[in-house]
Amino acid sequence: MYFDRINETICALATSSGSSIGIIRISGKNSFKIASSLCGIKSFEHMRAKIVKIILQGKTLEKCLLLPFKAPKSFTGEDVVEFHIHGSNKNGEEIMSLLLEKGAVPALRGEFSFRAVMNSKMELSQAFALNTLITSSNPVSVELSRKAAFEDRALKKLFLLLNEWEHFFVLTTAIIDFPDQVENELPAHKLSELAEKTEKYLSETLDNSALLEKTETFSVLIAGKPNVGKSSLFNILINKDRAIVSHDAGTTRDYITDSLNINGIGVQVIDSAGLREGLSETEQQGIDKSRRLIKHADLLLLMFDGSLPIEEKDLELLTETSIYPRILIINKIDGHQPEVFPEEFKNALKISCLEEKGINAVIEAIQEQIKKTMPDKNKDLFFSSWQKDLTVDTLEQISELETYIISGEIEIINVLIKKIFENLKDLTGTISSHSVYDRIFSGFCLGK
Repeated sequence: MYFDRINETICALATSSGSSIGIIRISGKNSFKIASSLCGIKSFEHMRAKIVKIILQGKTLEKCLLLPFKAPKSFTGEDVVEFHIHGSNKNGEEIMSLLLEKGAVPALRGEFSFRAVMNSKMELSQAFALNTLITSSNPVSVELSRKAAFEDRALKKLFLLLNEWEHFFVLTTAIIDFPDQVENELPAHKLSELAEKTEKYLSETLDNSALLEKTETFSVLIAGKPNVGKSSLFNILINKDRAIVSHDAGTTRDYITDSLNINGIGVQVIDSAGLREGLSETEQQGIDKSRRLIKHADLLLLMFDGSLPIEEKDLELLTETSIYPRILIINKIDGHQPEVFPEEFKNALKISCLEEKGINAVIEAIQEQIKKTMPDKNKDLFFSSWQKDLTVDTLEQISELETYIISGEIEIINVLIKKIFENLKDLTGTISSHSVYDRIFSGFCLGK
């Protein structure tokens, strides 16, 4: 699809609808010719902007800024022209219609980025990062994708590994095809070292990339026995009266969710049913859900009633949830409290939902936990599901290869090395299959 259009001149409105300034972008061998026919400009100097008029039926349709980029010094590596117009709705549609009449074709999703990759203006991994940068509102994702998109070379370590796998592919092929001319046998220990090194790199990159997904929505579950103040804390955190607050135990019989923003990170807050033995089937179902939610939440806010002595049930909850990321919270410090809390509660946050005391400390503790789950900025990242799926497949191939290295079955080893080598080529952007490119760039933004 994309390769079939490589000789076409493409155009797109590259700004969102409703913008005060619209940018119409043209890229391809006829960009200057089409732009000239639209506004009458005969010569184009690289990055020399001009104020031009676009005439339609003898009337000025638009007075705008024209900015030309001569190949190869453009985003796509082709001749590119940008029209910076007033607004992006009706005006933009009319100018787009004129461009189509003069021989341009509407750009497909990601087609500008595709041409940039094809013309060696960026790597495929950088294109993925750029798309994430454009589409994400998450400050962490924006920062990391910006770094990856604008580095001289993304996935540097992967390129080095790729060279080593190429060496072994050539070597094993030579051993099979020219056994009489190859003096050395396969250095199995070196191949094993390469397999281990690649497996470690891919696994770490995959794990680091998974952390990036958590920055999109971080889940916080408020749990505890009935009447410890879970719903009150929930309402304070989301700044709404979503949950019913009552002195009656078992008021919350199912979980309630809402969201808040902490330093640009979307946080899903969940108010759960009180943990006790249910007095009815409906209540017990809510309690069972709460226990399941504990296992999947990114952070547990485990609440206790500070106006009452710590009971055996409280200590059981501590033990039950000890394997999960959690913050201990003692509520109701506004009233009478035990003089001494057990040692297990020495780091617990003490708050009063009634007087809204200590809430900032809770928010700060959530922030600190979010920081702990952030991706390592010094490690590589995958920004697309396609990369992640390909990485999982590669890890499976490496695992299988390690089995055959021991047996020394050179033909099978060669086949597996070839698969791993081709997968790594795809990850770095050295792709030969046209259909793969079609799948990749069709998920990008229009006009990018």
